Amino acid sequence: MTRPSPRIDLRVDAYETIAFETANHLPRETGGILLGYQENGTIVATHALVVEGQGATTNRYVRADELLQEFLAQRADDDPIGYVGEWHSHPAPSGPSTVDHVAMRATAKISPNPIALLVFAPDATGAFLGLIARRQRFGKTTTKEAVVSLPPSRFPPLGPLPDGAVRGDGPVFISYRQSDGTAQADALEDLLRAAGLVVWRDHTDLRPGTTTDRLEQALTRGLSAGVLVVTPDIAHSDIVRERELPRLLQLDADPEFSLCIANTVKRAGEELKCDYDAPDRLLRLAPARTLADKKQANMRRPSGEVEIVRDLLMHRIEQRKPIIRAEGRDFTIRVQSRPASSALDADEEDLHIRLKPSDDGRLPSRAGLELFQKTLPLTSDAVYAAGAKSVRVSGGAHLSVGLAVGAALPETKNGRVVVVDPEDNAWTSAAPDDDPQTTELTIEPTQIEQDQAAELKHRVAVFVTLTPHADRTAFEQLVNDSADGFDAAEVISLGDTDRIDPREAARLSAAIARQIKRLSASQGRAEVHLALHGPYTMAVLIGRYLNTLRTVIYEWDGNKKDEPRYKPVLVLEPGVTGGPITDVFP
Repeated sequence: MTRPSPRIDLRVDAYETIAFETANHLPRETGGILLGYQENGTIVATHALVVEGQGATTNRYVRADELLQEFLAQRADDDPIGYVGEWHSHPAPSGPSTVDHVAMRATAKISPNPIALLVFAPDATGAFLGLIARRQRFGKTTTKEAVVSLPPSRFPPLGPLPDGAVRGDGPVFISYRQSDGTAQADALEDLLRAAGLVVWRDHTDLRPGTTTDRLEQALTRGLSAGVLVVTPDIAHSDIVRERELPRLLQLDADPEFSLCIANTVKRAGEELKCDYDAPDRLLRLAPARTLADKKQANMRRPSGEVEIVRDLLMHRIEQRKPIIRAEGRDFTIRVQSRPASSALDADEEDLHIRLKPSDDGRLPSRAGLELFQKTLPLTSDAVYAAGAKSVRVSGGAHLSVGLAVGAALPETKNGRVVVVDPEDNAWTSAAPDDDPQTTELTIEPTQIEQDQAAELKHRVAVFVTLTPHADRTAFEQLVNDSADGFDAAEVISLGDTDRIDPREAARLSAAIARQIKRLSASQGRAEVHLALHGPYTMAVLIGRYLNTLRTVIYEWDGNKKDEPRYKPVLVLEPGVTGGPITDVFP
């Protein structure tokens, strides 16, 4: 009768310690002590201690056991857990060596109980290989291979992706470890949204229910891309390692999906360089180079975030471009700077720009505008790359945002622009044949007290008001209270018309821009300080013509405590490197 093979039952705490430490030490070996108890002939390993011995190499591990007594001293007197054996890792795919057998027999010779050895070789079949040494009669010791049972996974087996798991207009999924990856995930989310991409985040888009079930739904019901944020603590995230990453790798096998790796792990001794081997090591894929062989963005440098945004924008354009050309339609952009954002924003628009809202909602968020400053050149390039002959803008945002969007879509680069208002009226940059020609502009100089002998300040102020009976008090205060002063100031307003007909938008926006440029030129190409009061649609169209100017854009701000006033929020310089937004004010 053949005796059954001895068994080693590896519990979850011991398993996690061994797997994590092995990955973290690659390509060197590591190891330590197994603790547990014996039950019906099975060695149950409940804990694993790591013993950092001197002289560990790629094929040798040296053990010291001072930690054993410290661990046991913390246990209760009646606790059955004690020393049951050893463990160590093999970076190369191999089981217990001849040296291991000899060492275990020597240990078993002085032990009344069987002694276990676990060897963890991640690249080997089965990964965990076991050995049990025991003392026989007359002092003889033997070693025998053991069956190793592993703790069950908390996740069900990973099945194939269902149809529709990849969708060209779906959101971008961000995978990260909350303990040390939240700040980086937040920054990437805000930047991606400012560029026009829709993002799925757990704290806003995870619906009530079992977390693993809801994550599975998010990962299999129509994503366009994913970002894996690699931080040191990601090694402790079994959700990322066992569920999110395997699904993202499955999705990445589809050419219509794009997986970006945001690597924040510092290379030893080099603060601004990242460790490109760390993702595989921390996520227990090493020694395979599953992630090391993919493009990684170095998040140790600010350019890393921009690189990810650019890559995902261009990926989206690649997916949308055939559709746009086949249908012969406009490139569509929705812009919003007030509502909170979510993955539900994913719709038929090619891009959906969502700026981080401010706390009070009156002025645009400075943080949102700073992100917009970074992403707007990328968005402009993406629109151009799409090759559409016309761009259609919808939504609603602060007027400064509308001016900036227009400045990023100049006629010389993007052709015609159509802005759709909430009533679905189209305000176009191309003058239609049925322009009623009923609205004319009124130009009124504003008196400025100044020394005629003083040198030019090269600053002019312009108030464009496109609604009837607008209050000019805030603009007059802007002109009179400016510390630096102005050389000239004008008010551009409507004539007797109460409301602009959308068919007049092209003619009026071009005329307003010409007058602003004329005033600037009259004062030696002066810097323009622009306060706009009117529909968002006109802000976008006027912004297209500001390409030759440096324009400080103001927003109206008023509350019950203070008098209404215009406050500077950003600077537009479309013709310079880094434009169109070159500065954001507090």
